[in-house]
Amino acid sequence: MKAAAISLIFLLGGCASTFDSERSLAEEYTLKTTSDRAKLATTTSLSAPIELMRVEAAPGYDTRHILVTYPDGRVDILADARWVGSIPSLIEVAAVDQLRAAGFDAHANAAALAAPYALRVIVRRFDAEYSTDGDRAAQPTARVDLDVSLIRRRDRLPLGTWRVSGEAAAAENRRTAIVSAFGLATHLALEGLSKELSAVTALQQ
Repeated sequence: MKAAAISLIFLLGGCASTFDSERSLAEEYTLKTTSDRAKLATTTSLSAPIELMRVEAAPGYDTRHILVTYPDGRVDILADARWVGSIPSLIEVAAVDQLRAAGFDAHANAAALAAPYALRVIVRRFDAEYSTDGDRAAQPTARVDLDVSLIRRRDRLPLGTWRVSGEAAAAENRRTAIVSAFGLATHLALEGLSKELSAVTALQQ
């Protein structure tokens, strides 16, 4: 009995090692936008700081998986690949970078910051869409949809609510190309966010 118990422990240990090695096989990808390489055309005269609240996500999008969708509504993931962080955390970092590039004094989750404005962002879509089913040569399109609200902190009054979107076709049906398309689609969505935010905050001057 004792020998059997020891054998079971070794067997379970071997299984755990196998599972760990399988998890480590997944390649991790960062979300690269253009905000850190070029100044945006949009600039703002708003000097007051803005707090970017913790980015939220629609069901299914609070994940590190790289999601793909098909015409029949199926949702899948890229095998052996994942983001370095959850989708909301990637959007949060990219949004702060892009807003600062546009001239906003943006801060993420700055609870101690007495910011008069708060920006709420909800990820509604963040996936690579295939237009055909079963075609291995098909090139997917990365699609990013964000719901945005600007809130005045002193009375919690929404000053503006809008949706921004970005899309970019992958150059080829390969993981690196799909990830690059996500970066461009995200940049386009956040560029739209900063332009609309400039228009809304201009009314507060």
